Amino acid sequence: MKRGKIFVIAGIVLVLAILAFIAVALLRRPADTKPVVTPVFIERPTPAADPTAAKAAAAKAPGDAAAQKQLGDALLAKRQFAEAATAYRASLAIDPNQSTAWSALGETLMQTTKSNDVNLPPQAAEAFRKALAIDPRDARARFYFAMEKDFKGQHDEAIGEWLQLLREVPAGSDADEAIRSTLAASIKRNIQLIRQAADEAGRAQPRYKSKP
Repeated sequence: MKRGKIFVIAGIVLVLAILAFIAVALLRRPADTKPVVTPVFIERPTPAADPTAAKAAAAKAPGDAAAQKQLGDALLAKRQFAEAATAYRASLAIDPNQSTAWSALGETLMQTTKSNDVNLPPQAAEAFRKALAIDPRDARARFYFAMEKDFKGQHDEAIGEWLQLLREVPAGSDADEAIRSTLAASIKRNIQLIRQAADEAGRAQPRYKSKP
């Protein structure tokens, strides 16, 4: 092989290595923007109860944690987040050892509370931590903590957690859709960052000068 061809091949390999290094570095730096809309991560293996019927059942059994949680689930399914939070708090006041009730409460707080930085809203994060203390496999809590990692620039860790969750949640469920949409948004942002970095590198790159 001629020496000129060897140099060309070596140059291509070097460029690919540099682009790979840029990609890895960017995957570890904070994204410039956060998702505009917080996805709704709802776990309901069976159809949620009608809110009207659930309210009647909860009113008849104010000391029944399950009835209060079912009301919360029915309201959450209808995206009535503030009312659902009240029901979950009532359920947890009766029985605090409910991981799904804690993570569901965290869900409602994600939808009704704004955070001023890359961290989850403090009350939502606390609810998710309590859910994981009871059940370390709680999918909803893990989903939102992965989102927090993504906000902080730990994109590779967040994506790995979301991919693992896809292996666990039912296909076609609200949880499945939330994970897929959030994962796609994260990948899209990272691709844009890599392209921007490649363009910046190209603008700063020394221009080749041929020998006279």
